[in-house]
Amino acid sequence: MRSNDGHVGVPAGARAPSSTGHSATGWGIDDVGAVLAVKHLDGAKTRLAASRPPEDPDTTPAHRDLVLAMLLDTVAAVSAAGVGPIVVVTPDDDVLRTVARTGAAGLREQQHPRPSLNLAYLQGAAWLRARHPRLRMAMMVQADLPAATGTALAEVLGAASAHRAALLADADGDGTALLIRPIVAADAPAFGVDSAAAHRRSGAVELDPARRRWTELRTDVDTAADLDAAVALGVGTHTREVLATSFTGRPAR
Repeated sequence: MRSNDGHVGVPAGARAPSSTGHSATGWGIDDVGAVLAVKHLDGAKTRLAASRPPEDPDTTPAHRDLVLAMLLDTVAAVSAAGVGPIVVVTPDDDVLRTVARTGAAGLREQQHPRPSLNLAYLQGAAWLRARHPRLRMAMMVQADLPAATGTALAEVLGAASAHRAALLADADGDGTALLIRPIVAADAPAFGVDSAAAHRRSGAVELDPARRRWTELRTDVDTAADLDAAVALGVGTHTREVLATSFTGRPAR
């Protein structure tokens, strides 16, 4: 269940990698750090902004607030699952300032001739590796999972700990909601079009390929329909507050 601050605790009996022992593959939850990547807010989630219904406000501040809120609820779920440290890579000053208040680390994205979220994920993993040498695994998480819960993430980590690398596909099965792989991997991940297949080709094992479990982690928000699906599942505190105050045409469960 969600607490009042939007965090979700791991209930008794939830199966996750042990914080003291290790799985057969040699890693446990204490070996995992998380990386999230966020574009500049002015260019983030353009499909979502374009697909909003007429009753939603046509204002940049409301859209920026929603993108930030989804990020904060995703970070809260990762933290509630027991994963730490967490780093958010972004070129946006507002994101960096907001993340600093959560206890996660904010890392300014390096400039590249052709910047991409995949290079940002790789930068974040390198930052974690340099500053936390005990870490062995990087969990690369989409930053727009407002229905994510700590319980579901803990269960996914438990399933992933049987493998050297693992992925959870999105609701459609084509994209990747999260990827867990050795932190020393030097190649960029393949988030984007058909990323699930690309990550499988790279050696990651797909968890629950029938997609019967963990719907709350698979519901990334790229369109208004995705947002409605996340709301139906139950979004976190930050997203719920933004929907209630700025998107009055939408229910906020």
